Amino acid sequence: MRSPRISVLIATADRPELLADCLFHLRRSPFEGVEIIVLDQSREVPRREPDQNSPVRWSRHLHCARRGKSAALNRGIAEARGELLAFTDDDCRVSENWLEEMHRAFVETRGESALTGRVLAGEREVGAVTAPSLLDDCEEREYRRPAFRDVLFGNNMAIPAPILRRVGPFDESLGPGTPWPAAEDDDLGYRLLRSRVPIRYLPNLVVTHRSWRQARQQQGLFRDYGIGQGAFYGKHARRGNLHMVARMARSLWDGGRDAAGAAVLGRSHDLRASLYFAGGLVRGFMGAALAGAGSPGTSLRTEKS
Repeated sequence: MRSPRISVLIATADRPELLADCLFHLRRSPFEGVEIIVLDQSREVPRREPDQNSPVRWSRHLHCARRGKSAALNRGIAEARGELLAFTDDDCRVSENWLEEMHRAFVETRGESALTGRVLAGEREVGAVTAPSLLDDCEEREYRRPAFRDVLFGNNMAIPAPILRRVGPFDESLGPGTPWPAAEDDDLGYRLLRSRVPIRYLPNLVVTHRSWRQARQQQGLFRDYGIGQGAFYGKHARRGNLHMVARMARSLWDGGRDAAGAAVLGRSHDLRASLYFAGGLVRGFMGAALAGAGSPGTSLRTEKS
């Protein structure tokens, strides 16, 4: 059997309806030569069969007993057979040409760049607020060095397999399912740029992030985002990286500004989200910068400095 050109990795845990919708949209693609690897950390994993009428096949549905999104994705990276590894989340809907666009860019860049793209908010579902972590820029861009923003979006990215083997996969102490429950993609993007791997932003590489969470759920998500982001900063600050100290200060300033603006405009949900994020930042940064075992970056087998 021929090796696939693209391996799509999706980590999931106890969200079967969201996963089914994500896979439905993946199967709409006419692109051939792709495998889908679902890394499932659910308590109960249903058995699924391939859709024989679609060029996008169910290749493997793997149960991952160890909790943590990064650990699951790292298993997928080890199992994947494609030359290009694509990543999205179970609460996202990829565009019909998603696979074609990333493969075209992969060929154009000769497999020497990481790829990312637009993340749009889906229509708000019943009782829900607008999805977070969005990017809607119509201009193609290329990033070659770290700056004061994160440019790699974990729910819409593709990385050549040889590059991941060289730079190292996800830090398994970061990401959902860990004490530092976010920023695993930011950390990987930073390490790619530090290793002189360009990150190319493609406006035609589009996923839609479903707006399904209620306000209280999303406020908790912002707290988790803050903890993970702060831990990402603290991990590198602990190694003497002053750039990350400056980024931490900038993020706190931005969080305070956003909270003040929301208070003035009477947007209580945005105010709470900003405060939760800022509080999480401090907690994550202090924990990672001062802690020892179990803090981000201590499991060095998952990355290469």
